[in-house]
Amino acid sequence: MAKKPFLVTLLPSVDVDLGRWLLQHWGIDYEEHPHAPVFHILALKWYGVGKDQYPLFIADGRKYPAIEAMVEALDPLAAPENRLVPDPVAEKALHDEVMKLQNEVRFGLGKGTVDWCYYHFLPRKDLTWASFTTGVPWWETLFLTFGYGLIKSLMFKGLDLTPESARKGLDRVLAGFDKIDALLADGRSFLAGDRLTLADLAFATSAAPMVLADGYGGHLPTIDRVPPEMFEVMSDLRRRPAGKFIQRLYDEYRKTPPPQTKEAA
Repeated sequence: MAKKPFLVTLLPSVDVDLGRWLLQHWGIDYEEHPHAPVFHILALKWYGVGKDQYPLFIADGRKYPAIEAMVEALDPLAAPENRLVPDPVAEKALHDEVMKLQNEVRFGLGKGTVDWCYYHFLPRKDLTWASFTTGVPWWETLFLTFGYGLIKSLMFKGLDLTPESARKGLDRVLAGFDKIDALLADGRSFLAGDRLTLADLAFATSAAPMVLADGYGGHLPTIDRVPPEMFEVMSDLRRRPAGKFIQRLYDEYRKTPPPQTKEAA
């Protein structure tokens, strides 16, 4: 019996939630093998890929490391109505717009989300515990029970988290929201063209932790639990057109239950 396709993940990652959403949208049945931060590097090494090549999708013995590989290989195989990348020949202008937008939000705004959120969340074990341990192998949870401080220190060092990096991260997020607000000002339903594309999902997942979007797969805390300095920023972003757009996408296109999770080596 063939092994069910599975997704190896760093549980709270924004690109990981994009990967989950892509597979759901394409109608691909899979199970998630989640890992806590730092431990995900060991898992990726086990499967023979680099530390930044996540989420890693494995199906029928083939590996699709990270979003780019998944999109390139799997989007063309999806039903026409489920394809998220416009045809690069027949719809060249739209294709180029979608790919530019998804790149900007993932590596600009998305990097800002990571820097600002981790800087503020990591000192609060009570806010990160669910996002670090839900469904991960038992030994990872056991280690985190006693070694959370070490994981936190490694993440601060690995991500180069400082007050300055957090401030710059928030600046990137605000600039990204400004751009999306401007795009939405003409009343459009989607960021590019008249249908759901990779640009929409990339923005929604990259910014979801900034608005604590309901439906995000990384186990975010509720807004009433976040520190005051986060509450003020997040409350403002949730009220903006871009923030409302994020939640609408999750509400309308992310309705299915989360995938089955399975502890994995």
